[in-house]
Parts: sequence; structure tokens; C-alpha cells
Amino acid sequence: MAEVLTQPQFQILTHQHTNAKTGRIYFPALFLAEYYPVVNDWLLTQEIQFEERDIKLYGDGSFRIYFHSNSLKKQYLQLIKMLPKTAFV
Repeated sequence: MAEVLTQPQFQILTHQHTNAKTGRIYFPALFLAEYYPVVNDWLLTQEIQFEERDIKLYGDGSFRIYFHSNSLKKQYLQLIKMLPKTAFV
């Protein structure tokens, strides 16, 4: 049986040759259904850089994004702070 994800899945990836770091977040459809405005506001912040090719949309309404920032984990934590406290109960 497949697991239904309800929380974003965050990873920091390191390029094996250049050591450049990239953030990757998968936003499940159930999470987006409730918190889309918050995710949208977070993606519009100037600290997050990405291009259209960095986004993969899935048929169920979820998406994955690769992004760059001076501090990847800090930006992810900023997203978490923007969510209501009930988001991770």
C-alpha cells in the first residue's frame, strides 16, 4: 500500500563534482490544498531562486521544486514558520 504524504519533503543535494548545493522540496497535494497561499508567498520571496525547468508538476496536484539560496535550510525553516502551528500536528 502506498503511503499518503501530508507534509513537505525537504532535502539538500550536493553536486558530486562541483559541491554546489541545491534544495529540493516535494509538496504533496493534500498539503497544498490547505496551505497553497503560504507556499506561494514563500516561493515569491527574493531569497529563493529557481527557474521554470526546476519545477515538476504531478497529475495529482503535487509538485517538486529544486531551488537555490544562500542558506537552503534557513529558507525551508522560514517556510515552516509561515505555516500555522496546526500544520504539523
